[in-house]
Amino acid sequence: MADYIFLNPSPNLLKVAENVRNRGFDVKLVRNEQFPDISAETVHVFYNGTYRTFFQDEPGLGNSKRFMKMKKGFLSGFSVRAVSFELGSISRGLSTGDIVDLSLFRRQAIEDTYTSTQKISSASSFSAIAEDNGNAVIVTGYMEFVAGSEKLSMYDTDFDINQALGNDYIIFMEDGHRVELCRSGNRLVVIGNKNNDNLAFLSSKLHFLNKFSFKRVKELVISRNRMPWVMNSLDKRLILLNDFSYFNVSVKLSSEWFDKVGKQICADRQR
Repeated sequence: MADYIFLNPSPNLLKVAENVRNRGFDVKLVRNEQFPDISAETVHVFYNGTYRTFFQDEPGLGNSKRFMKMKKGFLSGFSVRAVSFELGSISRGLSTGDIVDLSLFRRQAIEDTYTSTQKISSASSFSAIAEDNGNAVIVTGYMEFVAGSEKLSMYDTDFDINQALGNDYIIFMEDGHRVELCRSGNRLVVIGNKNNDNLAFLSSKLHFLNKFSFKRVKELVISRNRMPWVMNSLDKRLILLNDFSYFNVSVKLSSEWFDKVGKQICADRQR
């Protein structure tokens, strides 16, 4: 029986899982079939009339100490405001961003494709995973959650989505909105505030989209840990981890970050 289930692991979460396994714990990797397969080789961020592009095969700048706060503390409210202030100091157009966006701009690189030596199994739902692994702690970077603040929408469309987006992941931060855009297979994937019409916002920025039709085939209300602290323990068996990733696209972090996160996860189980 596994001690830990790492659910829908990004490249960064795979490295955390390896760190935990190297500490002597039984680790299982699982993908939830509810979510689309999302990956990319480049990330483009559009803001304030300009954009930045971030690539794989870059070393990553500086260290990751800015992103090593493990848990919520007494001054956590100040940490949230500090992130917004720091993004605003880069550009006022980034003020709707979060700490993952900040890490991307500070580190300036995304993680290369990372393949685990351990097999990744599949499961139909989160509840099935929890039922089949009654004593395991589940660690994930995102999950379906009715009280979540974001929605992930998938669309069939009548244009060549592969030619249009390729292996790119796009983030728009304009007019108080923050919307993510990518593809999964032949489908368009849009992520944004659950109360907004995010496709309409994108169509107002990417006018070519107005020439095509879209049929929504799936929508999930989701929760991601976008707080300035890495670990959000929802209960004793579920950790929503800020793995500094956009689904399966990870910001490149230092080895010290993975060591500290792995150590904290194991220490919490032993208490």
